[in-house]
Amino acid sequence: MPTRSQTKRWIVVLDMKKKSILITGVAGTGKTSLSRKLNEMGFKAYDMDDYPGLFTMFDKRTGEPVVDHDNTDLEKVGAMDWVCDTEKLASLITHEPDDIAFYCGNASDMDTILPFFDSVILLKIGQETMRHRLTTRTENDFGRTAEIQDWIMKWKHLYENEMEEKGAIVVDAHQSLDDIAKEVIQKATNADALANEAMDRGT
Repeated sequence: MPTRSQTKRWIVVLDMKKKSILITGVAGTGKTSLSRKLNEMGFKAYDMDDYPGLFTMFDKRTGEPVVDHDNTDLEKVGAMDWVCDTEKLASLITHEPDDIAFYCGNASDMDTILPFFDSVILLKIGQETMRHRLTTRTENDFGRTAEIQDWIMKWKHLYENEMEEKGAIVVDAHQSLDDIAKEVIQKATNADALANEAMDRGT
């Protein structure tokens, strides 16, 4: 496993400018696991959901922060927005010392946060794999019930298509975690060219 200093030297050799990469995808695509893996490999990666104060859950109906959320209650899940504090995000990115940093997560206000990133990587999996991962994962109870999974499936393809149309670079998340991490790094270090290709596909 490379050390953080070895990783930085490798990045310098690639002659990259400092980059902030958003890694997104629907629930179950492996964003949290990938964040841990990238950190193990010596890169700086944030699980945005767990970063203190970066996100707040709001009730769409009232505009107020949610205080009694239940991830098994479809009515409550459908009525919530997961909203990023853009000032905190801007500060986090601005003060990040590493040459490349990965920010793993999703948001209800994606159009608001996309401009903060140099490129976007979209993790994609099929319905069967998504359902299996959501049903069996233990660290997060979101999407564990069939009812919530059905709800996610209703907007999954729309969300993925919108991200691709906006230039997201697709990574097949059916692969092993090691292979996903390697592909993400490869695509992130060549993000400008790949983003242009993704934009071409969307036109």
